[in-house]
Amino acid sequence: MEYIFTQCRPVSCMHPIMSSSSSYKSFHRLLHLISFIIVFPSIHSQSSQSTSALPTGHLKPLGSHRPPDVDIDELNEVPSPREFYEKYVKHGRAVIFRGAAKESPGFKLWTDEYLREKYGDLEVRLEGKREKGSHLIPMGDKYIGRSSIGHFIDHYHTTNRYMVSELPTAMYPEFFVPPCLSCGLFRDRLVEIDIWMSGGDSHSILHKDAFNAINCLVNGTKYWKLIERKYEKWIYEAWEPDNEVGGYSEINVEEVDMIKHPDIAKVPWSNFTIHAGDCLFLPSTYYHQVSSAGETNLAIAVLFAFQYREYDDRGCNETEPAFTPLSEFDVGWQWPGHGYMTMGHHDIGEIKDEMLEAARENGPIRFDKELFRGADTDKLQEVQEILDPEGKGYLTVEDINKLDGDTLRKYALAIEAREPSNTEEYEYTYVDYSELKDVIQILMDRDGALTRKKFILVYKEVLGGTKQYAIGLFDKLTRDTKRDKVLPADIEQNLEYALEKYRLLQKIYPVPPGEEDLVKDEL
Repeated sequence: MEYIFTQCRPVSCMHPIMSSSSSYKSFHRLLHLISFIIVFPSIHSQSSQSTSALPTGHLKPLGSHRPPDVDIDELNEVPSPREFYEKYVKHGRAVIFRGAAKESPGFKLWTDEYLREKYGDLEVRLEGKREKGSHLIPMGDKYIGRSSIGHFIDHYHTTNRYMVSELPTAMYPEFFVPPCLSCGLFRDRLVEIDIWMSGGDSHSILHKDAFNAINCLVNGTKYWKLIERKYEKWIYEAWEPDNEVGGYSEINVEEVDMIKHPDIAKVPWSNFTIHAGDCLFLPSTYYHQVSSAGETNLAIAVLFAFQYREYDDRGCNETEPAFTPLSEFDVGWQWPGHGYMTMGHHDIGEIKDEMLEAARENGPIRFDKELFRGADTDKLQEVQEILDPEGKGYLTVEDINKLDGDTLRKYALAIEAREPSNTEEYEYTYVDYSELKDVIQILMDRDGALTRKKFILVYKEVLGGTKQYAIGLFDKLTRDTKRDKVLPADIEQNLEYALEKYRLLQKIYPVPPGEEDLVKDEL
């Protein structure tokens, strides 16, 4: 999957460009921001070494350290499910299926005009390209990070935004899944379907994903650089908490500092181009960096889980494997195009497998806090009502085998933390609570009062929030929608009340070991 300086998935990486401690902002930086003296210098440390002595590829794009020397198979026909498993999935090998995406109706249908007219009211998730002075998450016509498809189509060529979202289910019939996933266990383990769309000229970081994926390009061109996982020790992987799956490198892929990151010189890599109509099987083990080109660049990613040593081809003998409409699959997580987006949740098949393994090894599963991820009493009762509606108090292997997809999805939603960017209240998390509080205090100390007009401007320009939320917050500070000035007495009486949702919904980013004191100093 391609993620560009972006938010990351709860199961894999959700903010790969940001180190865990980087969410803590300094008080002094706020002073500069509020004064609108925003400077983003681009300074490269100068080496005292002569140019001839610099390592090959220094301060050049990733891959300049040595020629690409790892071949990737390219096929003009999609293999059978068994051959796909034996040659590629089993060994974690990437492979390109040239022309496979052309079998989908969407390959011809999905023009800007068609998408606007047929799917314009459906919503998608937004990210922002990394540009000087810009906020990473753009404002859509719905709220921060969320736009209707119609609004996105009207603006993506002229604004700093791209789409990285779950594919709305209404679009499923117009995308055909390649035959290699059409039967057997593959068919039952589709986790999520994502859509990626931009106006080109974008570059991802070097990262790997939580799930296997078949990426199919509908429009544009993508330039891929792949690194096998066995070279992970040399790519300077950034720290992430133990519960995160996936990963990313801390190197700057556009200008690799070979002095700071000398082991990159040891890394073999692959280089290839995916054209409109091609599909790529990308195992979850591969690190990859992607650059996108073309006036319109649109891709679909079919995420699937497969962790078995032996292939089960049930159903493959009943019908000939063929390109099959996505609408005929029971995808683990599906999104209608409105409301809470389920992007980034665990594979429900894996959840069921874990339950079965526990029941086979230890006997019936009882509703214990340790077994159910430390759930509190109320949450444990909710979980039991979902999984054990008869109230037996335990689950046998037979009970677990009977759990259907809807039940497993309800369980996952109950037990897993919800990624804030999937919700309509994302702004309460996106705008930093401590920073917001400091901004208000700085303005009050400087001016003695806070006007509605100035607060809305600072909230939008400094904190990256929206006018709608700024107005709502100002009204809570005054407790009067008609007043245009916040006084010191209002701050004393109403500040915590006004900021309550920001405080309660604030996402806490884990701190890497050894950096706790740095974070305390920053705060």
